[in-house]
Amino acid sequence: MTPDDVAILMQDLLDSDEVAVDDSFFDVGGTSMTALTLISEVQRLSGVSLPLLDIVRNPTPDGIARLVTQHRNEAAPAQADAEEAARQ
Repeated sequence: MTPDDVAILMQDLLDSDEVAVDDSFFDVGGTSMTALTLISEVQRLSGVSLPLLDIVRNPTPDGIARLVTQHRNEAAPAQADAEEAARQ
C-alpha cells in the first residue's frame, strides 16, 4: 500500500477533493470514528490491521503506508517460521 493509495482512501472516506501524502487525517476532517473505518479499509486492502493509536501517532498517508510496510515486514519472519515448523 503506497502513500498515494492511502491518500485516495482518505479522500473517499472524507468526501474530500484532495488529500496530499503529508496531510494529517485529522486536519482534513477525520475523526476517531472515521479513523476506525480507515483502519478497516486499510486491513481489507492490505491485510494489515493497525491499532487506532498508530493512526493517531502517524496520521498522514505517508505515515500510514510506512506502518503497513513495517507491520508486513514484522509479520514475514513469523510467517516463515510457522511455515518451516509445519514442514517438519
